[in-house]
Amino acid sequence: MLILFFAFYFSLLTFQTFIMNTFQQNIEILRRQDPALAAKVLESSGGILSIQSAKSGVPTASVNDRSIHSAYDPVREAERWAEHQIKDCQEGETLVVLGVGLLYHVQALRARLPQDAVIMVMVPDIAELVDGLSVRSLQGWGERVQWVGGDPEQMALQVVQQSQRIRLLTYEPAVSIHPNSYDAFRSQLRDQLAKRVSGTLHIMVVGPIYGGSLPIAGYMVRALESLGHRVSWVDHSLHAPGYQHLDTIRDDRLRMTVQQRFSDTLGVISLAHVAEDPPDIVLAMSQAPLSMVVLEQMRRKKVLTAMWFVENFRHLTYWQQMIDGYDFWFVMQQAACLEAFKNAGASQVSYLPLAADPTIHQSVDLTPQEQQELGADVSFLGAGYRNRRELLPVLLGHEWSFKLWGNEWDRAGTLEAVLQRNGARIDTSTSVEIFNATSINVNLHSYTGMGFDPDGDSVNPRTFELASCGAFQVIDQRTLLSELFDESMMGVIKTPEELVPAVRTYLHEPERRREMAEQSKKRVVMSHTYAHRMQTLLSTVGLASPDRIGSILQGERQAESLMARSRDCPELLPLLKSFPATDRVELVDVARMIRRKGPEATLSREELLVLMMDEYRQEKRDFL
Repeated sequence: MLILFFAFYFSLLTFQTFIMNTFQQNIEILRRQDPALAAKVLESSGGILSIQSAKSGVPTASVNDRSIHSAYDPVREAERWAEHQIKDCQEGETLVVLGVGLLYHVQALRARLPQDAVIMVMVPDIAELVDGLSVRSLQGWGERVQWVGGDPEQMALQVVQQSQRIRLLTYEPAVSIHPNSYDAFRSQLRDQLAKRVSGTLHIMVVGPIYGGSLPIAGYMVRALESLGHRVSWVDHSLHAPGYQHLDTIRDDRLRMTVQQRFSDTLGVISLAHVAEDPPDIVLAMSQAPLSMVVLEQMRRKKVLTAMWFVENFRHLTYWQQMIDGYDFWFVMQQAACLEAFKNAGASQVSYLPLAADPTIHQSVDLTPQEQQELGADVSFLGAGYRNRRELLPVLLGHEWSFKLWGNEWDRAGTLEAVLQRNGARIDTSTSVEIFNATSINVNLHSYTGMGFDPDGDSVNPRTFELASCGAFQVIDQRTLLSELFDESMMGVIKTPEELVPAVRTYLHEPERRREMAEQSKKRVVMSHTYAHRMQTLLSTVGLASPDRIGSILQGERQAESLMARSRDCPELLPLLKSFPATDRVELVDVARMIRRKGPEATLSREELLVLMMDEYRQEKRDFL
């Protein structure tokens, strides 16, 4: 027994000595690269990772009984990860690794890349890095890795200082240790890159035939154009009268069949637009008539697609049948929604709340006649959902005037007395006037049940539009509202019973209403316009496809950038010099310039090659 005790004691002592030696060697390597980071590592005691021995004999790790690396062979696991990641990597990219753990994946990646390849490892928690450095040596590979610590904003700022294109590589098991930190980093990086955009895209926006997402499609088009992008709008609302005329078909099955074929035809029309003038990305709105057949054809032709799903995912579930059709999904709900989309198979899904267009949703001066017709102490504008029919009658019979605007209010009971324009649909310009003419705009989110939606999370477009107009609103509580506005900007009620007291209180405090409305307007202009949303959307797509959308947004297709990269091939310089330095130049542009020389012109070898490649491109773009 005494012999066994001493054997165990000396083996433990040897292991501790190994850890200390390894850690000290790693500190010296870090100190040569980043003295400040090395000092922080020395100040931390670690303790995030639970270290065990894998079946192969090397260290492995877990957190709360969840494996971060393989319990059998973490080295081989890391090699497979690295081999999969480098398939998409391009020369000249900065590779940003998310996930620390025991760094097997970083070492495997470093071993498979050229010596001059730039790898940056994000370190949101020094304690986790300490655990890794205690049992894994950086000798021979860690010297050629950049370690980036700090809060998410600091890390993002360090990454965007790189002049090279950025590609994110995610080691999910380790990312799961600090998911919020990595999400915040992605958000900060996306926002920082959006500020540095110098290139322009060709974006095709496909809107719905009709419905609530139709005006949003128009706002998107205006926002994208204001950002300098070339936008092709496939506006299917032009076909709305024909589609709605199909309602005259009395047989339900026959009507639905014809409506589906009508919608399918519009999808083919959209495909024809893509074929005639291929965009960099197709951006579809909710209810856009793009079938899976059309989307699969776009994917075969390598056209990127994105959907902004501005519906409640719990109530309208058609997204489940379309989930594989789009490369990118953007949704206006978080948590359960993001999880549901990922579980259904969405490879890229991101939160993107709604917004306002301050060039449309703005403060306006009204004539006395307009104020008389449209104004009221209290008003509500929206469709007659069940919860609104139940709640709004409590606003009748008080000391204030109350007006109800909107459609779908048939058989409204006591509310018919205050329903304006016989329940006609209210257009955008009139809506803005109503917002401005009303002292207190009641904003109740729609719900098919009674009272307030217990799962109410997303914030409707009316919230942003009212705020952008500088109009005061009383709004029902939503879980995502506090991320967008605070309670100093609007009257927030948590239960239906608070509606009447809130209206009575704010009605007698005009100066407070004015101040709150002004603050909400400033917030919209600063953070919640459709231009902000489109910047976020495009930078998200750019991060996920750095060699396509990302490279264009960063100006790599501009003439001056192409000329700089053509120094090793000077024969191309004469073809590029005729374009303005900041113009985006594609193969089709160069081919068009060459064809302008006419059929009798003598062409160089390079010019003939460009024309041949352009002819091949045109043959391969046959979408239909």
